[in-house]
Amino acid sequence: MSKYILATAIVLLLTSTGCFDPARVIITNDLENRNIDYIYVSSQSEEEWGINALPEWKTLTRGESFEITVLPDTYDIQVVDDRDNTYTLWEIEIEEEDFLWEVTLEDID
Repeated sequence: MSKYILATAIVLLLTSTGCFDPARVIITNDLENRNIDYIYVSSQSEEEWGINALPEWKTLTRGESFEITVLPDTYDIQVVDDRDNTYTLWEIEIEEEDFLWEVTLEDID
């Protein structure tokens, strides 16, 4: 029981001092004539992408942005356009500052 109390106290202390302040990953569609249908943000240590961060009903048209809040870590980020092309950034270090990715055709995998 005392280990549980100690662990809880450490977590509360760290979160209250700002050690785990979230950051925003902002994805902007700068593709010429393509929409972004899927956005995946996965911790670099994960082997699979996980779920689509965009709501099921949402697509990003040119010029639109979408934000995802994450804790500081190293991430892989992938978007998929409406032609099933992928655009991927690997091992992106996200700290407490926002990270902006303006996806262009030059980013295609």
